[in-house]
Amino acid sequence: TSTARAELASQARASDAGAPVKLAGRLLVRTVDPGNPRLNGRLVEAAFGASKAVVDGGRLACQRVYVAAGAGLCLAVAPSGVEYRARIFDRHHRVRHELTLSGLPSRARVSPGGRWGALTTFSSGDSYTTPGQFSTRTWILDMLSGRRVADLERFEVLKGDKRLDVPDFNFWGVTFAGDEDTFYATLATGGRRYLVKGSLAQRRVQLMRENVECPSLSPDGRRLAYKKRVGGVQDWRLHVLDLGTGRDVALAEQRSIDDQAEWLNDETVVYGDGRSVWAVRADGAGRPQRLLARADSPAAVRG
Repeated sequence: TSTARAELASQARASDAGAPVKLAGRLLVRTVDPGNPRLNGRLVEAAFGASKAVVDGGRLACQRVYVAAGAGLCLAVAPSGVEYRARIFDRHHRVRHELTLSGLPSRARVSPGGRWGALTTFSSGDSYTTPGQFSTRTWILDMLSGRRVADLERFEVLKGDKRLDVPDFNFWGVTFAGDEDTFYATLATGGRRYLVKGSLAQRRVQLMRENVECPSLSPDGRRLAYKKRVGGVQDWRLHVLDLGTGRDVALAEQRSIDDQAEWLNDETVVYGDGRSVWAVRADGAGRPQRLLARADSPAAVRG
């Protein structure tokens, strides 16, 4: 693991020099090393900013990871290789709770205050690329007790003032607001995908906008980074939506990215392409910059 950490540290230091994006903050990522199961998925933390990058490692191995306010959520493959686990861990990467998952891990998020977690698994299928051929389950977790407290499929769904009651709801890609109640997510129904805004306390979501997948709320709570379908089944473009004005900006990354993007800071969006972690300006200007090779599932470390 020391070799992997040294390699990532070298990359992070090189990325700091003359960067076209604002590099300020810390990221937790999982290493990508398919040739070495012992190293694949291990957690590594990289710091960016005025000082040189410092990289630390953790003992957990994850398929998806997220952290907030010292609370972490790791979706992992069990030692059997055919079972999956959700592990809630603290700022020292010590596991506090563990849950069995019924499907392939897909997305993970933690609320800014560390109170709630959200996880998405595939009940059937293994990707979002084939409409009608996959099914997801999205749960809200109590990060303190480790219990599942809500299934989004049981929430009331409103389109305007009308309640929708159809059998094909699929939710994924939760992102939480700072009030520890409001959240945004993707809802697929009738062959279409919608941005929804929800309330945990009211157990209700409201349809907001079509063709928004895997939203990610900015630290200031004003904008959502998301992936927008722009062509075929596997053709997405990263965008940023201003929730106040409705202004929608395509980001400079022109490749199709199948990820729930993250915010390094209020000016910089980061994301994984399955092999490396990249950064791009949130205003649509500039160019993408690779931050870390052999890394994925970036999560900003705050608090």
